[in-house]
Amino acid sequence: MTHPPSDRLFIDFQSALAGRYSLERELGRGGMGVVYLAREVRLDRPVAIKLLPPSKTVDPKLRERFLREARTAAKLSHPNIIPIHAVEEIGEFVFFAMAYVDGETTARRSLSGCGAAVRWRRRKERGYCATSPGRWPMRTVRA
Repeated sequence: MTHPPSDRLFIDFQSALAGRYSLERELGRGGMGVVYLAREVRLDRPVAIKLLPPSKTVDPKLRERFLREARTAAKLSHPNIIPIHAVEEIGEFVFFAMAYVDGETTARRSLSGCGAAVRWRRRKERGYCATSPGRWPMRTVRA
């Protein structure tokens, strides 16, 4: 999901980041923030920036939860965890920058392929075989 750069939040955030990061486009939105693809100016590398929208930064509990997420992830080192490069607050903007990994979103990945754990569990709960396209009852395909 991308939004045009005419988005007011995009423009205001880019102004606050000037000289440090250059926003390229929005990658997605969720319950706790907006994620942008950006370029870290000094190191000339792509990064993903997760921003807590200013409307949510006024809530101390949400702000702390957001910062705790970043701090917790920054302490971890594992091939399946995206490294956090920086946690920052600039004016009304609270965000963290992390390595950018090009590929499909988690939502798209969970819907693609029959082997996805979520789809398999749902099919099993409904009585369908995980390898079926969702229409053959388990009892007829069991070996």
